[in-house]
Amino acid sequence: MRYIAPNGDYPRHYGDIQLAHSGWQLGDVLPEGWVEVADTPLPTIADDEIIFEGTPAEVDGVMAQTWEVRKMTAEEIERKNAPQTVKAKLVALGLNEAEIEALSRGLVR
Repeated sequence: MRYIAPNGDYPRHYGDIQLAHSGWQLGDVLPEGWVEVADTPLPTIADDEIIFEGTPAEVDGVMAQTWEVRKMTAEEIERKNAPQTVKAKLVALGLNEAEIEALSRGLVR
């Protein structure tokens, strides 16, 4: 469970409430100003997109998680594809699967 603190800090968790209000336990009525944020499912994204949590929004009277999606940058795509890229380069150099596996496990010194 996530919460919004009275000062707007988000995300906060039940331990944060306990730090601010000694004696408060999960299941107790929330202290004044604290708001629970309902979990929402992650949307489906394309292979070249990144998802991250946005600012909670009120939906049907309940504060809920929101998700933001953006296209990956060229650098992020390059990093994501690095394992396949390096493997293709090693194959092109004549390495076999066992040699590539040994390299990937750090067995070659």
